[in-house]
Amino acid sequence: MLPKLFINGAVCLTGDAAPEDFAPFMDVRKLRRAEPISKNVLWCAFKALEQAQLKDTSSANLGISLAMGAGALESTLKFMDSIVQDGDELSSPTAFASSVHNSTALFLSMLLGIHGPCVVTGQLDASFAAALLTAQQFLAKNMCEQVLVAITEDVNPLLAEQLQKDPQIFAPFIYQPSLPPTRLAGALAVSDKPTAATQFVLDTVSLSNTSDLQTQSTPWVTTCSCAHSAALLDSYLRKKEPFVLREQFAGTILEIAGEPYVQP
Repeated sequence: MLPKLFINGAVCLTGDAAPEDFAPFMDVRKLRRAEPISKNVLWCAFKALEQAQLKDTSSANLGISLAMGAGALESTLKFMDSIVQDGDELSSPTAFASSVHNSTALFLSMLLGIHGPCVVTGQLDASFAAALLTAQQFLAKNMCEQVLVAITEDVNPLLAEQLQKDPQIFAPFIYQPSLPPTRLAGALAVSDKPTAATQFVLDTVSLSNTSDLQTQSTPWVTTCSCAHSAALLDSYLRKKEPFVLREQFAGTILEIAGEPYVQP
C-alpha cells in the first residue's frame, strides 16, 4: 500500500522566472546558458525547499521525481534545425544535451546538491500523476526521507505559430489551443511522515484509464496537459480547504484527495 503524501512545500509558476528572482538562492551568472524550462523549475524548487525548511539540501535525504510531458521543445527544435542545416556530423551538441528530458533533472540535482534517487517521467498528460506515484514508491521503499516532485513544460515559437494557423493541430496535447501557449513549472516537497513544515496531506493519488473520451475536464490555463494538472492542484491548495481533485483528459483520470494538515 502506497503511503500518504505530506506536502511540506508547494510552489507553482506561470510564465518565466526573472533573473533577479534567483538572487536570494545562488549566483545568477551560473544560469546564463540555462534553458527557461530548467530555470523555471529550479526557481520553484528553491521556493518549495525553502518552505519545507530544507535549505541545506546537500545533507538532506532527498530524491527527485520530475515530470516533463513534452520535454524541452525549444531545444529539441534547435537540435533538429542544426541537423537540417549542417548535417548529422555538425549538429549542435549543446542543443541535443538540452533537449534530453534527463538534462533538466541533472540541472536540478547539481545546483540543488541533491544526491538521492531520481526519475524523470515523460508520459504527456499523465506525467504529473506518474511523478506523484513515483514519489510514493521512493518513500514506501525507504529510498529517501523526502522527495522533490517537480514539473516543467515548455513552449516555442514554432508551436505558437502553428497554433495560430490551426488551433487543433496539437490536440489533445495542448489545453486551450486558441490562446497563446504558456510555460508552467511547479514543485512540491513531500514526505510520508509529517514534519514541522507540513502544510497539507494527500490521502489519495490515483491514475486510471477510461474509454470515455467525450467527457473532459475544462482547462483554465494554456499549457500542456500534465502541467495543467499541477496548476489545478496548486489552485486547490491555495484555498486551504479539504478537496477532491478529479481531472479527465485524453483517456486518463487523475484523482487526488487532500486536506490542510494541522500541526499537533
